[in-house]
Amino acid sequence: MKNKILLLSISIFLLLSCSDWTEIESLDIEQPDISQQNPALYEQYIKGVRDFKDSDHKVTYVWFDNSEKTPFSRAHHMVDLPDSVDVVSLMSPDNLADWEAAEMESVREEKNTKVIFTMDFDAMKLNFDNKVADLMDQKYENEEERPELPNFIEFLVDSVSHTLSLVNKYNYDGISIAYKGKSILHMTEIEKQTHKTYEKAFIGIAEDWQIRNKDKMIVYEGYPQNLLNKNILESCEHIILPLTQADSKLALDYELISAKVENTPLDRYVIAVSTTSLDLADQKTGYWIDGSRALQGTAEWVLAPHSEVEVAGIAIKNVSNDYFNSDKIYKHTRNAINTINPSPKK
Repeated sequence: MKNKILLLSISIFLLLSCSDWTEIESLDIEQPDISQQNPALYEQYIKGVRDFKDSDHKVTYVWFDNSEKTPFSRAHHMVDLPDSVDVVSLMSPDNLADWEAAEMESVREEKNTKVIFTMDFDAMKLNFDNKVADLMDQKYENEEERPELPNFIEFLVDSVSHTLSLVNKYNYDGISIAYKGKSILHMTEIEKQTHKTYEKAFIGIAEDWQIRNKDKMIVYEGYPQNLLNKNILESCEHIILPLTQADSKLALDYELISAKVENTPLDRYVIAVSTTSLDLADQKTGYWIDGSRALQGTAEWVLAPHSEVEVAGIAIKNVSNDYFNSDKIYKHTRNAINTINPSPKK
């Protein structure tokens, strides 16, 4: 792609930018930045960022932890994410503070960054199971006083409807539908019917919502091979394969082959990978079996050719963990973005 050279200028600028400092104190101090020091140069740079995102390139999604509503570090601000990030998925999508909403608008309007969030079937099922367990654990002198246990489908419909309402409430650019599903190969007929009912309720509501909200993007997170009805995939911007547990390029190869199934678009796969843990004792999260960082290895794998399949980019889980580095904020995230979008050789 000819205009990938824009990424080189972006990378150089980021290295020089005053925003690329490593924080040593938990204080929010107003410092002059390039937008104030040289507005014309900054506008030229931002135009390059927007042009890059409008070009044919490998995309970058990140999951951003926005649970801190009283920020005491620049790590809590999405405006400090690398400018080349295409899509930010907020991990706490409801109850946004005013400053968060303002930052959402800022990255969208200035850098053409989309902001979405994930609607997770497994999280909803776990929430329901915990509520049922709490009801079952309660003691009653008379069992007739015990309330009737809730119906999961009713709970699911209410949860999905509420979650989807957040898109317009906070003006998100869209939503990611997380549904890993299961293989029905060894299920009993009753299990199959239950599984089909759950999928139809969850995916069906999302599909109907997407039809009525054509201006919003929709993404699928999960395993296409486990979807009984794959119609929704044609409407999805990308298909994010949740491969944070993959520990080598061979593992990624296997998972990609497994996801290459009939009635699945082969031009929009994105690979999910995790940053390393902030817990120094955790030498598994974000690492491959050979001890190397999964993020960089996955980025290199994404760039390589794959038979009949277009790997469209990466999706970085727990990106906030990558904020603090000795020489540059979001160092490994930036390196991964540069890896999947290399500058052309002269």
